[in-house]
Amino acid sequence: MRDAMKNLLFLYFAILLFLPVKIFAQQSPKKELLVFRTSSPPKIDGQLNDEAWKNVEPATDFIQVDPYNGQPASFNSEVRIVYDDMAIYVGAMMYDPNPDSILTELSERDQIGMVDYFGIYFDCFNDYLTSYGFYVTASGVQIDIKTTEAFGDDKSWDAVWKSEVQIVEDGWIVELKIPYSALRFPKQDVQVWGMQIYRIINRYRENSSWNFVDLEIDGVNNQAGILKGINNIKPPFRLSFEPYVSGYLEKSPQTKNWGYSYNYGLDVKYGLNESFTLDMTLVPDFGQVQSDDEIYNLSPFEVYYDEKRQFFQEGTELFDKGDVFYTRRVGSRPEGYYDVYDSVVEGESIIENPINTQLINATKVSGKTRKKLGVGIFNAVTSNSWAEVQNDATGEKRKILTEAWGNYNMFVLDQALMNNSFVSFYNTNVFRPDNSYSANVTGTEFKLANKSNMYAVRGQGILSQKYNEGLKPDLGYTYTASFGKISGNFQFEIEHEVISNTYDPNDMGFLRRNNSVEEDIDFSYNIYKPFGIFLNWYNSLWFSYESLYSPNEFTSFDFGYSTHGRFTNFLSAWMGARFTPIDGYDYYEPRVDGRYYLVPPSYNIRMGLSPDYRKKIVVDMRGYINFSNRYDQSGYSLSVGPRYRANDKLMMVFNLGYYFNGNNIGYVTDSLNTFNEDVIIFGKRDIDTWENVFEVNYKFSNLSSLAFRLRHYWITLQYKDYFDLLQDGTLGPTNYNEFNDISFNSFNIDMFYTWNFAPGSELVVAWKNSLNTYEESGIVDNVLQDIETDYFNNLSNTLSSPATNSFSIRLLYYLDYQYLKGKRRMK
Repeated sequence: MRDAMKNLLFLYFAILLFLPVKIFAQQSPKKELLVFRTSSPPKIDGQLNDEAWKNVEPATDFIQVDPYNGQPASFNSEVRIVYDDMAIYVGAMMYDPNPDSILTELSERDQIGMVDYFGIYFDCFNDYLTSYGFYVTASGVQIDIKTTEAFGDDKSWDAVWKSEVQIVEDGWIVELKIPYSALRFPKQDVQVWGMQIYRIINRYRENSSWNFVDLEIDGVNNQAGILKGINNIKPPFRLSFEPYVSGYLEKSPQTKNWGYSYNYGLDVKYGLNESFTLDMTLVPDFGQVQSDDEIYNLSPFEVYYDEKRQFFQEGTELFDKGDVFYTRRVGSRPEGYYDVYDSVVEGESIIENPINTQLINATKVSGKTRKKLGVGIFNAVTSNSWAEVQNDATGEKRKILTEAWGNYNMFVLDQALMNNSFVSFYNTNVFRPDNSYSANVTGTEFKLANKSNMYAVRGQGILSQKYNEGLKPDLGYTYTASFGKISGNFQFEIEHEVISNTYDPNDMGFLRRNNSVEEDIDFSYNIYKPFGIFLNWYNSLWFSYESLYSPNEFTSFDFGYSTHGRFTNFLSAWMGARFTPIDGYDYYEPRVDGRYYLVPPSYNIRMGLSPDYRKKIVVDMRGYINFSNRYDQSGYSLSVGPRYRANDKLMMVFNLGYYFNGNNIGYVTDSLNTFNEDVIIFGKRDIDTWENVFEVNYKFSNLSSLAFRLRHYWITLQYKDYFDLLQDGTLGPTNYNEFNDISFNSFNIDMFYTWNFAPGSELVVAWKNSLNTYEESGIVDNVLQDIETDYFNNLSNTLSSPATNSFSIRLLYYLDYQYLKGKRRMK
């Protein structure tokens, strides 16, 4: 079977080599804009009547990126730029014959609603790797974005700059002042920057750019124009402080009275030179981050949760290499958190068991040399984490160490090469001196593209090492190699990946599972320009063959297809299908080494619709069905997401999702029989999952807003039958007949009022409400106690359960050295 599958894959490769390939058109010459120094900088007030703007040659002739890629923009735009020793100034006139039709929906900072907006990007090293974007909406909301070729747009990056807008009789105006402290540029007399300018007319869903962005060409930064004329500017001394103070009033079900606490700390940004910046947080407070969307995990793998802490979101793209740095590891749940419950003896109660380790400080140093070498250094220190247990009779207390203090490090070198290529080297290390334990991960990766940016080769190799005192080091590795066509209508990628059975980066990184060898082929054919009833159309066909690394055993083969189209009425529709035509071998679900479950053939189909968001009321819809004949397995899901935009200030979104997995087969328990043989019990069960999310956003102005988010997640498992997992992976009869039905609820409310009362400064008032409930079937007082299966009864029971409530207020003030220096000069 394995040889047959390899022959099939070889056939796909052979077909690929003889497929016709459209010859790639050369990129059109880049536009250039020459700017001049001004001795009288403009006043940033949304008016273009300053002396500085007179006789300045504007950037004009914008070209559509979307929906009619390559066509002239619907309306003219004129963008003027001047500079002085302190900042670069932008004045833009967006002509519009119907100014009353300009969309002006308010949003939170860094969020773009249904609104017209303007944006300008600067690639100060002109190396196509990193650009800094500054957007302003027609309602005056600021959005700053760092864009990298490897990871796309990063809205978590924040800078302090000034802007004003004004709607006038022939369109709208925006003025920007971007201080050099918000940018990173080389220390040289003559500056040559990459520059791109965008204008979005949302009533037409039109995005146009100054320098043409051809959607058939891979990359964005490499399609920017050129900015010349900036000479003899000096990178400023960059130093800023963000002190904060916060207070909390909290009550949990485990405490009788409300408790209060306060915190204070400091974030520091220091420019080591013109290109490198040090970011440091001292005694940070992350109590106001949005709650995780917690789920009940039935799989043998760890659940991945997104990072929501600002310090770990901003400026970390350089460290995003090979999944070896999962920022949630720093300050995460102590590794001995659950061991505390096993350590408690009869007559003792747990008084305190911190769910997260305390982060003492964290530091990032990042930047780029003149030779386009990116350098990143990360370091963080966490303190000892202690649980506290009390004797109920005597009141005597004792502490249990749940995690020893640790030091987290990462070092990155990222060299930019010609043709939008790069090569990187990185290393992570976790060190716990009290445990004499160290984990080290070292890796390298590269991308090499040809001159026309049509074809590219990618590669990656990583070595993991774990060191325990007195024991032999645990070593593991992974490597990936791929080749593909990355531009044009027709694209493809061929990839080979190996993950050894001992590779483990999870002290600081994230890997869901190891011990695999995978071969993938992906084909895509995309039409970027309108034709017929379509504005664009994307299609993909893929094949995947997987086996174990050790022993060398086949595990799965599947293939699939997906298509996504946007119609001329701006309705988007997509559909995808996945087929597993032969039995697979799951070596993970049994939770016992060497054993596997024979996964039956199956197929699934998913689809969705998303209407034109310009309408006040729209409804997104998504659906999914799957089938497998063996064991009569089937499933489906339906997600409905109505959105109501009442006016420019109020927006409501409700997402209702139901997921049913019928006759699902999965692990229940395992044990040893009298012959010391593994007995693994699987069960057939129906799984019902509800997930409802309700969000309300109200914007008082472009500087203050109220955000409310409620999420209720409910899952039930109802078992129908139990089986013994046999040695050949099939299921046999068993005498096991325990009760294992469960019901789990996770309910969260997050409400934040945010006021940006000064540049870079904010006041946040928050209320967080959270609770989890767990129920299982069983015999209570000789009576079978079933789980609740009625939705509304379950909701009523959940809402009446004790919850954790937290009220907090946090004040952060931004202090910039250059601003304070200027104030002192004025005095």
